[in-house]
Order: sequence, then structure tokens, then C-alpha cells
Amino acid sequence: MVKNVRIKILIFFFSCCLFSQGLPAQTPVCESLFTDVYSIDSQKAGEVDLCIDNISFFKNTETGGDVQKGYTLPGFRIHPRLTYYPASMIKLEAGVSLLRYWGADKYPNYAYRDIAEWKASGYQLGFHLLPFFRAQIQPIPQLNIVLGHIYGGSNHGLIEPLYNPELNLTADPEMGAQIIYNSRAVHFDAWVNWETFTFKNEANNEAVTMGASGRFHITNPQSFFYLGVPVQAVINHHGGEIDLINGKVKSLANGAAGLQFGFNLNNPTFKYLGLSLMGAGYRNLYSEEPFLFKQGWAAYSNLNLRVWDFDLKVNFWRSGDFVNLFGNPVFGNVSTSKENWNFPRIMVFNPGIKYERKFGNGFYLGADFECFIAPAFAEYEGLVPVKMEKYFGTTAGLFLRINPSIVLKK
Repeated sequence: MVKNVRIKILIFFFSCCLFSQGLPAQTPVCESLFTDVYSIDSQKAGEVDLCIDNISFFKNTETGGDVQKGYTLPGFRIHPRLTYYPASMIKLEAGVSLLRYWGADKYPNYAYRDIAEWKASGYQLGFHLLPFFRAQIQPIPQLNIVLGHIYGGSNHGLIEPLYNPELNLTADPEMGAQIIYNSRAVHFDAWVNWETFTFKNEANNEAVTMGASGRFHITNPQSFFYLGVPVQAVINHHGGEIDLINGKVKSLANGAAGLQFGFNLNNPTFKYLGLSLMGAGYRNLYSEEPFLFKQGWAAYSNLNLRVWDFDLKVNFWRSGDFVNLFGNPVFGNVSTSKENWNFPRIMVFNPGIKYERKFGNGFYLGADFECFIAPAFAEYEGLVPVKMEKYFGTTAGLFLRINPSIVLKK
């Protein structure tokens, strides 16, 4: 059974990869707080740099309670590392990854995918600490192959219902393998994030996430009018052949595709206007958990306007029987605050504003505020409980990223 599930996952994943390579992409919204430059500068051959990559944050979420619970994230992440360029096409990075929440002095000692659940059996003092290592080769200017710590999180360019940007502050850096291809017409990112490794007879399952994000530009992204087609897929698998915990295998998939229209206004005040229209899907490839839907659908639209250093957005989401693997729980049909609660049909209106400004090379200040508004969920026969009240939630955050690179040896 496990082998059959793995074969189905690989077929689905590589089909998405091949499909995405022939499809177009979107012009990304300006985003430097949570993304990194992945291309290798060929002029740095033989150079050794010290990178002090820090983001300090204060983020607060206020919610209605039935979908998710409110919480506050005060703290910082820091990734100090040495970067060595042994050749014009190779980059090696080694260091540590540290996460600190103000007011906490010890942290659960296991992989984080979100705000970690407390387990007293194993913990770290002071910080949640992990070693950091990345090996990267760029055989041609358009292609990058990465092993170790990959360019994850917001670097994948997934829409918000498929990836919650807040995970940049809470989840462990992604580790595994990645291929990035970027040309004038195509941007393609395929990755494997190995979340949990298991030894024989260990009391947990293997956990791995595979994803593909393809962007193909029908028109030049720098032209006045832009037209592109984004295609995205994410699969999360829990299982393994060395040992299974009570036979519990789980494989879930999300995907999205659509069109993006954009206008590069070339105006110092009004810089960009864009509209995305996408359809999304959810598929339960294999799971024994009874409360999970077998498959689901969603419609997503995003209107974005960039004015000075502000991004104004309005998102609209309508879904049925949809389980989002890494997206904001507000966009999912399964409650994260009450066990075994689900909502077969939801609709979310999500306006927001974000400020981001660069101060010198590697210094960024950001702030955001957004609302999540949902009307009463429609009653659905045969499934209980049914939430009939309106939902209203807000999030607000302040961020400072300090990411200087200091040359130690030319």
C-alpha cells in the first residue's frame, strides 16, 4: 500500500513539473522581507563572505475562534553563516539557524511546521537551534541546483491560500533538494522538503513535502501590459517503509492555476496594478482520518495596487471541502481550533495593506495589516457542527530585516 501511494505521488508531482515548464507565470509583487536572491554572482569566485541574516518581528492575530485561535508572535530569527565561492558557478554556505520568541526560555526539540506544540520530553534552551548548510551550483545562468537548505518559504511564490507568509517566522527552514530555472519566458521551481527523517522502530512517521511552482510569461514582464499563467502544486506525505505508526499513512495535495493581468504604470506614485484569477483544488490521495474531505475546490482572485512603498490588496476566496496544507487556516474548510470540526462551504473577503521600504543594501522595514471577513457558513446536511455566525479576524505586524554581507576574503 505504501509503495503504491508513493508511486501515485511521484507520478502526480512530476506531471505537475512537466506541465508547469510549458506554462507562464506571474510578475511577483515586491517582496524582500521574506525572499532571497538565489542567483550566483560569477565575479565572486574565491571570495568568502559573512552573512548576518536577521529578521525581527512583532505580529498579532485576532480571530473569531471557531476557525483558528488568536495569538501573538514577538521575537526574531537569525541565520549567521559563512559563504564561500570556490568557483564562478558554485556557492557553499554553512552556519546556524536560530529562532527566539520573547518571553520563552526553552523550545520543543523537533521539526516546526507552524507554531510548535509543546512537548516536555525534549527541548532546547534559549533558542530553537538548527545547523545550516547549503550547496549550490549554477551550470548555466538560467539554472540553479540546490542541496541542503533550499530557498523556501515565500521564495516559492505560492498564493496565500496555499502558503501562509507567516510560516516564514515560525516554520523551520526548508531542507532537501531544489531546481530553479529562470529565463525571460519561464520561471520554474521544483523542490523536496524533507521534514522528518526516521530511524528503524522510531515512534514517528517520515514526513516530506514536494512542490512545483511554474510561471510562464505570455508577454514581457517589463512591458506596460503583462499577461501570465501561474501553475502551482504541493504534496505532503506522511508514511515511510522502515516503520509505520499504527499504519497511519497520509498523502494530501493542493494545486492552483489561472491567469494574471498586470499594468506596469511607470509612475513614481502609482507603480503597478494587477489582477489574478485562479482556480484551486485539493485531493486526498490517501488518508485514514475520517474528518478529512476526499477532494475539494476553490476560486481565488487577487487585486493588487502598488502606491509609493505600499501594496494595497483585496483577495476573494470561495471554497468547498478544501483542506489547505500550508495556507492560512482562514482559507481552509477544516477548523484548527476545534478538533474534527469542518465547514463544507466558506467564502472569505480579505483586504489588506503592506508597507515595505529598503534602507541601504540589505536593510528592510515592513509593516502590514489585513482583515478576514466571512459571512455565515451555509448549512450543509449530514455534517455537524455547522457554524452560522459571521467571522471577522485581523492581523497586524511590524518587521525589520537586517541582512548585510561582509567580505572577509577576496
